[in-house]
Amino acid sequence: MAVSSWTSFVLAILLAFSAEKLYSRLTRKPFTPAKKHCFITGGSTGLGKALAIALVKRGAHVTIVARRQSELDKAAADIKSSCVNGDQRVVAISADVTSKDDVVRAFDEAKVKVGCDPDHVFLCAGAASPKLFVEHTMDDFEYANKLNYLGQVYGAHQATLRMRDAGVRNGKIVFVSSMAGLISFAGYSTYSPTKFALRGLADSLRNELKMYGIDVHIFLPGNIDSPGYINENKTKPEVTKVIEGVSAAMAPADCANALIQGLEADHYMITTEFIAEVLRSATRGVNPSNSFILDTLMAIIAQPIGSIYALYMDHVVKHSR
Repeated sequence: MAVSSWTSFVLAILLAFSAEKLYSRLTRKPFTPAKKHCFITGGSTGLGKALAIALVKRGAHVTIVARRQSELDKAAADIKSSCVNGDQRVVAISADVTSKDDVVRAFDEAKVKVGCDPDHVFLCAGAASPKLFVEHTMDDFEYANKLNYLGQVYGAHQATLRMRDAGVRNGKIVFVSSMAGLISFAGYSTYSPTKFALRGLADSLRNELKMYGIDVHIFLPGNIDSPGYINENKTKPEVTKVIEGVSAAMAPADCANALIQGLEADHYMITTEFIAEVLRSATRGVNPSNSFILDTLMAIIAQPIGSIYALYMDHVVKHSR
């Protein structure tokens, strides 16, 4: 019996997808944090803390960095309780990532207390304070840039120098951006540009740092149920809430697991939900795909959906006054 053209097409797609998955499994670099030093900024709450817990459960040594010592102490106690053996080190360092000197000091202190420079660096520190553009002061823009962008630049620069000089192989630098680094609209004029900037930095370093055997990844999560998200909603304009719609914020532990799964799959751009995957596929530029077949299909879907959503956003804003 003859096989229809449609059936042949579907079978070809399935075969190609299976072959791609097999090739990916055979060629991807493993992420095995056991006995490795993982350095996490923004590590006292939210994603950073959840990530630290997930990593120590996998046998890693962890350094967490944040400003408030009291929150660091509480977080360190929770992280230590999740360690799987008595040899693991959990270090808590009070430092401000907007200060170049503080960042250098934090790396120096971590090296002394853990016994080596970091193997993997996760740059989680950041915050959003959504307002309408005309409601912001110039100081708001400067602080957002210092915290969300330069704070990660300082950490990545120190990580690169130290990994290079220590001869760390297969080290990882993970930038934490946001879905706001893939799409932006009213209310995010201070936050979103800094997250887009991280994408540009990560794209550059993903290529450049291969000369040192350092892998670069960028994480683009949606809303995370954290103290930062609670504070964000205190200033969020109503028009921003309408455009975003009603969606449940993701638990930090689930978000951390999604990030680790992305690293284990050796994905460069890592997201946490379907709409973010569609946006990633449509805007990934010349970076590696997570799946050439799925990315191509989602990019096709993204074009009409994006055009319709842009019309919706404009309609909401025009009728918001």
